[in-house]
Amino acid sequence: MGEFRVHRVRFFDYMPSGIRALAYSSRAERVALVRADGAVEVYTLADNCFQEKVVPGQDGRGVESLCWVGRRLFSAGLNGEITEYDLENLRPRSSLEAYGGPIWTLCCNRQETLLAAGCEDGSVKLFEVLDDRVQFQRNLDRQKGRIVSLSWNPSGTLLAAGMMDMIRVFDVETGRSTHRLLVERGAGAGKSREAVVWSLLFLADGTIVSGDSAGKVQLWDGVTGTLVRSHLVSKWDVLVLALSEDGSSLVAGTSEGTVVQFQFLPSTVDGQEREWVRTRTFKNHSHDVRALAHTSTAVVSGGMDTQLVVRPLLDRVEKNTQESALRRIAFPHRSLVSCADKAGLLLFQFPRHLELWRLGEGDAHGRPGERVAVTRKPEKLVLLKTKGPEHISCSGLSPCGSWLVYSTVSSVRLYRVRLDERRVSLEKVSGLPEALQWATRFCFSSDSSRLFAASGRSSVVVLSLEASSCRHLRTLRPPSDSRQPVHLLAASEDGQWLAAANTACEVHVYQLQKLKLHCTLPAYSSCPTALAIHPTTGDLVTVHADQQVLEFSLLRREYSAWSRQLQGHGLHPLWLQRDTPVTHVTFDPRNPSRILLHDTFMFCVLDKSQPLPDASGQLYNQSALRGLPEAERRRQSHGFKICKSFQHLMCVRLLHDQSLVVVERPLLDISAQLPALVRQKKFAT
Repeated sequence: MGEFRVHRVRFFDYMPSGIRALAYSSRAERVALVRADGAVEVYTLADNCFQEKVVPGQDGRGVESLCWVGRRLFSAGLNGEITEYDLENLRPRSSLEAYGGPIWTLCCNRQETLLAAGCEDGSVKLFEVLDDRVQFQRNLDRQKGRIVSLSWNPSGTLLAAGMMDMIRVFDVETGRSTHRLLVERGAGAGKSREAVVWSLLFLADGTIVSGDSAGKVQLWDGVTGTLVRSHLVSKWDVLVLALSEDGSSLVAGTSEGTVVQFQFLPSTVDGQEREWVRTRTFKNHSHDVRALAHTSTAVVSGGMDTQLVVRPLLDRVEKNTQESALRRIAFPHRSLVSCADKAGLLLFQFPRHLELWRLGEGDAHGRPGERVAVTRKPEKLVLLKTKGPEHISCSGLSPCGSWLVYSTVSSVRLYRVRLDERRVSLEKVSGLPEALQWATRFCFSSDSSRLFAASGRSSVVVLSLEASSCRHLRTLRPPSDSRQPVHLLAASEDGQWLAAANTACEVHVYQLQKLKLHCTLPAYSSCPTALAIHPTTGDLVTVHADQQVLEFSLLRREYSAWSRQLQGHGLHPLWLQRDTPVTHVTFDPRNPSRILLHDTFMFCVLDKSQPLPDASGQLYNQSALRGLPEAERRRQSHGFKICKSFQHLMCVRLLHDQSLVVVERPLLDISAQLPALVRQKKFAT
């Protein structure tokens, strides 16, 4: 596999925020979630649950509800505003004040013509969805308590509203309340507390399903307003409900971390009568399940423990397939760490600040696998806080460590870093070009003389960096006129090529000497997750969300012979079944045939000079191989050298001195910082 001196870094205190809401779009096959800090993430379920887009959060934007309207995404929250997101430029597009105080819930009718917002002042406000905006239409009858949950019936003529101790059913045309459904409080000490109707579902047959703070899932007759059935599923709150597209299954999330499934099953032998039956209970979270989505084949859940869990329903998928595997997404599918490989510096990105660290040094002598003594401890050099409420969307550090840049959704800040053994100083570069208003991704050239910034419509702004200033050279635009954002940039070591990949699965390569398009890679259906240009051959290596590895010759403008061989042979099934994407690719200068790549759980050295692994054998990692007999170890030798000695990798980079920087963030460290459990299951209770 080769030997590297490794800097194991665990001082990046990455702490994701809890998940507040989920929304599923069957039309786009995407799940959107919003976190407690206001950040919105969009995942493509059809592409191996890849985190396609991230809209940074903002102080004061406490989002409580998320809603798809076609391919448009809306949110509402405690600031009392309805916000539509620009998913092409990864920013809020517009916001509209509802004038009802904090908004607790937001939902759209099936016809996608009206949005209903439940407000703190007891009003239910209807907004008309237009092509370019939403506008207020009217209020329904105002109630005395806050509106916590809402649900439309399929025809869009009735609207159910959950409140304290009751459910109101409104006639949308008249705006009047037609039914009042009283919700029973909990037993014992719970009788003194109001029953909060946290979530509602309005089914096609007129049944209303409610989940409340007394731990009950209740079914109501929407015509007569009477209680049909009550299921006690938790001693604590039922926080959220979700219904499958065909209406045959629903799930409930509780504050105990469980997800309970109900199915509409025949209750008689002849199958003429059906009823809702509790069938399964899933325990995939340690804390409150605050958000749920029910797709055609899986349950997607999230909550206070910050993890997004995709739980396949085995009666809806083929068993022992990749689709039937449980997925836990705990880390972002993009890097929050930048590395100055020539200066030994690391830049950590947090929502509201950046940290610049200098790596420590250790004894240069030691045996393989041995920990060496630290001769100089790592040092935090700079803590750079942002101004204003906007969170950081992306950041970058030049290879020499002399330039630092970050962007929010409305501005870019560029700094010149001056560093010596005793002190460090930052000099802000003023008068940035008008072409650089914001960015979704940064990349520096290897000699730190140019800065590349991904901007709107898949364009890339090219800046020339001088002593303490910068100059706009050109804005590179793709021929496809794509509106999707660029999420990956890679510049070649010789300064000749720049590769840019967007979320429309397009990869464009630009010639930097002439500052024009060189070629566009052949269309591939899966989104690129990492890319890099080989420093000697000039070949572009791309890794995609479906785990495929492709190599494209930029000089010949075709896939390389090795790439064709790899596609003809096929990757090992265990490689393809990995559920976390590769987030970084680089190369070993000492051996041009080696490709270095990593995901959250493994670091891999891919040696093109060695044979590909046989699909019928095992894909052993290096630790497992060392435990095999010599003859078996030689027989199992292949080009994929996999190392799983590290915990939850946030970043792996190769420094200029051929040492590796490995940034780890163990999941247990994140769990230790979570708030206390509402209720913890104990033996015999």
